[in-house]
Amino acid sequence: MRFCALFSLYTLIAFAVLYAGQQLLVAPINRQLAWLSAAMLRAAGVAVTSSGAIVSVPGFAVEIKNSCNAVYEIGLYLAAVWAYPASVRERFIGSAVGAVVLSAVNAVRVLVLIALGVYARDWFEMAHLYAWQLVFLAVVAACWLGWVLRLRPVA
Repeated sequence: MRFCALFSLYTLIAFAVLYAGQQLLVAPINRQLAWLSAAMLRAAGVAVTSSGAIVSVPGFAVEIKNSCNAVYEIGLYLAAVWAYPASVRERFIGSAVGAVVLSAVNAVRVLVLIALGVYARDWFEMAHLYAWQLVFLAVVAACWLGWVLRLRPVA
């Protein structure tokens, strides 16, 4: 019961902070993700430009928006980590590793969606709205379970 109550409270706090900090926190993350995606595509030899939160390749462009940046999923993951009975050190390590993993998976998600937009546009909407959302929530759950299973039991 304690975990559920803390998880609910921490989730509300995380989402409230993220919603309140749209311009200060989230918008810069969207721009950074667009820049990073463009840099990775450029390194792969793709003709790409980015402007703000928009990534453009010949014939297709995407705008990185709030549901595309992983911040809410990371917030959900962090709420679960900090609600679980573990040492502060273990929570910090779990938070850092999980945030990095989720950010990396999200970068892959953006790149795959751009590729679908260019090469299989009919699949883009389904992949964007359904498949990747499901996969990403499964990755959040897997990260948390992986972290929990590595902990030493707390008395």
